[in-house]
Amino acid sequence: MEVHHPHHIGHKKKWNEYIIEFIMLFVAVSLGFFAENLREQQVEKHREISYLQNVHEDLQLDIKSIDTVIKSNDARLITLDSLFAKLNDETVTNEDIYYYVRNLALRSTFESSHIGFDQIKSSGGLRMVKNKEITSGIQQYEKTLSAIEKLEELRDRTLEQGRFKMSKVFNAKVLYEMSVHQAAGGIIRFPRPSHADDIIKKDKDALNELLNLVATGLNTNRYLTSQLKILLKHGKQLDQAIMQEYGGNMH
Repeated sequence: MEVHHPHHIGHKKKWNEYIIEFIMLFVAVSLGFFAENLREQQVEKHREISYLQNVHEDLQLDIKSIDTVIKSNDARLITLDSLFAKLNDETVTNEDIYYYVRNLALRSTFESSHIGFDQIKSSGGLRMVKNKEITSGIQQYEKTLSAIEKLEELRDRTLEQGRFKMSKVFNAKVLYEMSVHQAAGGIIRFPRPSHADDIIKKDKDALNELLNLVATGLNTNRYLTSQLKILLKHGKQLDQAIMQEYGGNMH
């Protein structure tokens, strides 16, 4: 029978044995490091795609909403022009004043669907995006959006003052009649009253102040429309860049 003789305690390894063991240990550690690094990269890539898919979905909703708000803002400006045309040629009636002012005191507000934008900012996901066109596009989009929000706040504050003034100038019974028969939605919601008090002659100064507040508020729509068109352009460019880079990996 063959007998194996184990190394005794005092046995010394050859130098090449130490080199082989070191190489094996180094390779094992390196492979583990690379595997973990690859896993982290894959997780970050998945998050990056997920974040930008949400931004893409936000942009799709915003693009549709922007077009609707622009049309609504422009329609109110046309209605405002019609009112002042009647005022200028002195063909306006008391019923016209109620009809135009009550409807023009309304407004259309653009509300961005910013769930994806908020998510990518709060989670630090923007650092994952290496495409400079996308990162700069997101920053530009939010900058323009901020300018629009400030303009809308200015317009809404002025129109709110107009509504307070309206409660002092207009007859409550006439307003109630209009409110009862108002439409569920649309730009022109309130119908022309069947009969109105002589508001044109009753208090000319108060009426003039009311008309100024409504006109000033709605004239902000001219600046809003220009900014919304810029936002629409930025949104389409950003969405195109996202789809070119990540579209193939999105669900």
